[in-house]
Amino acid sequence: MKDIIERAKKIKMLITDVDGVLTKGEINLFVNEKGETDEVKQFAAVDGLAFMFLWEFNMPSAILTGRSHKTTVARAKDISVKYVYQGFLSKTFPFEEMLAKENLKPEEIVYIGDDIIDLPVLTKVGLAVCPSDGLDCVKECCQYITKAKGGKGCVREIVEIILKAQGKWDGLFERIKTGTWKRKPKIAPQVFTSDGTH
Repeated sequence: MKDIIERAKKIKMLITDVDGVLTKGEINLFVNEKGETDEVKQFAAVDGLAFMFLWEFNMPSAILTGRSHKTTVARAKDISVKYVYQGFLSKTFPFEEMLAKENLKPEEIVYIGDDIIDLPVLTKVGLAVCPSDGLDCVKECCQYITKAKGGKGCVREIVEIILKAQGKWDGLFERIKTGTWKRKPKIAPQVFTSDGTH
């Protein structure tokens, strides 16, 4: 755990996958009244607060997912995620683009992923995280495996570890406990959808 804390102290940005991390990984399809196939995603409320906590300290966050859906963008907007890259089965290009935009180094990033398409990013970042129900081959490449499953608070778990390591958690917790914490204004995410070339 000492190594995790040392890594967490350096983190300046969080990037996460969606399916299997922010959700349980199930794809729930239905046919709407127009006869079109649509999708429902279920997110954990505790994870949403985690993103708000990061934004409290001006720490940007991003969603980097292989699938595209309007629900992902809506969720990102609600919880102040700065970037949404969707439809990127190859995640290296958007990862490198975000590093350039934020002027950050790979070791200053925490990435949370559960499947093999996350490996190119997981193997580059300073803190690689996998939910407890992620693939074994992914867990082997990560420094931290959450106790929580995907869609059940795994993002919140690692965010609390990061904020505690950086000495930011106690003050935030006290403000929340005493009712003096006020959420910062929401930000609209910058959304990028792959045209299939990446």
